[in-house]
Amino acid sequence: MKSIRVYDINLSPEMEPADSAVGAEYRRVSTMLYTLESRGADAKYLNLHKDALTFMESPAVQQIMRSAGMDGFPCMTADEEIVVSGRYPTNEEILEQLDTDVIELLARPSAAFAGSGCNGVCSSCHVAGCGPAAVTGNA
Repeated sequence: MKSIRVYDINLSPEMEPADSAVGAEYRRVSTMLYTLESRGADAKYLNLHKDALTFMESPAVQQIMRSAGMDGFPCMTADEEIVVSGRYPTNEEILEQLDTDVIELLARPSAAFAGSGCNGVCSSCHVAGCGPAAVTGNA
């Protein structure tokens, strides 16, 4: 399975209104990557503000900085190869890079729900204490 990374230079995309272009795209991409990662994929959303060291250590990011500067972000890499530059990737572009059975991957219960009895879909059961709070003890 490939290592998927989305590098973003927007300092606080989570603070953007959900109906703004950046806010909507950030939420879509970060949710997709979190979901894939929670099911075993090597997929991460990285933000310059929070992950500056990772940005500096990435040869792909350095290549984008030399060739396109800040206009090259956000970008997506697969095994450190630039796949998308200058925009957020589509869900299809992300899934295309995984080199795995995506249906099987997405069918796996999320690690966040492990042991909750709901197979990763909290609405699938009515067990008291179901969901992430039950797993973390914050119920």
